[in-house]
Amino acid sequence: MFVLLMYAAILAAPLWAIAVAVKLISVALPGRRPDWGRDLLRWSAAMAAAAGVLVYVIGLGAVQWSASEAESGAGSSPAEPCRDLAPGVLARLAGHEPSYFPLGFDCVLDDGSTVTGSDGYAWLNGLAAGFGLAAVLLVLAVGFLDERRARAVSRT
Repeated sequence: MFVLLMYAAILAAPLWAIAVAVKLISVALPGRRPDWGRDLLRWSAAMAAAAGVLVYVIGLGAVQWSASEAESGAGSSPAEPCRDLAPGVLARLAGHEPSYFPLGFDCVLDDGSTVTGSDGYAWLNGLAAGFGLAAVLLVLAVGFLDERRARAVSRT
């Protein structure tokens, strides 16, 4: 199921990029409304949250894809993310364990310990967390802006 969601997210990503580009162009053009700053912050928070969700869903699909590929078919063992391990570690490989939060794919050794199979998921985790943090900070900025405006109105 996550693989299907991944395909939808991959298709939605260019639409997201077009929406961001159009908004940036509209901000650069003259004739903006007086409250354009607050609206831009709110819109940016929504776009950052959407980007975080898109990146995370793409990562979920990639993890499920790797897990599915490792469980069936010719050439499925060892799992694709585990094939880059050192030869001594690869000889001790006993299985795999996908992780959906945080995104990752661990290779299980014969003694029960785990080794990170692929570092490709680390940047997906970082991007999703970065976009999420940006969304939260932008929402806080909108709150601070509203509070500052309310205080300015109450002083007059």
